[in-house]
Amino acid sequence: MRRYAYWLFPIIAIGVAVFIVVFMVEINPVAPTIGQDVALDETAKPIASEESSPGWINHFNISNEQEYFYPVNEVRIELDDNETHSKAQQYHLVVPLNNSYEFFCLKQELKNSNLSYLLNQDRGTMTVLIDSTDQTKLTTLVAKLKTYQISATLSSLKED
Repeated sequence: MRRYAYWLFPIIAIGVAVFIVVFMVEINPVAPTIGQDVALDETAKPIASEESSPGWINHFNISNEQEYFYPVNEVRIELDDNETHSKAQQYHLVVPLNNSYEFFCLKQELKNSNLSYLLNQDRGTMTVLIDSTDQTKLTTLVAKLKTYQISATLSSLKED
């Protein structure tokens, strides 16, 4: 039994080494030599010298490299839908809160109306800001908040 244990570790190490070598060869196939490329494609342009080729993009352009994609930094899509869209009016709702119960009531109403909010807390005073394009949702929210005795001011948001 001791003889098997003596040879077990080197056999496992050799097996792992062979596996790694085979794996590396399979994921990194041998690239064809330059002589084979020239023989297969006689129409290829000769690679320009470093003095005449100012950059790597020109190098790939001149050498006709295949399977190379230029990097994309920005994509711009313009759609012509033959309709003029008026800019939607933005409305701004400001709700000053006195205690955490008012904030709880407001959160429940906001959850029901699917509106997002921004909470500003400055030295003990909490203010909730809600921006939306749907004026009817905001006016119904103001009416619901009045049932909880919470005051809110709705105004038109002017963009600068």
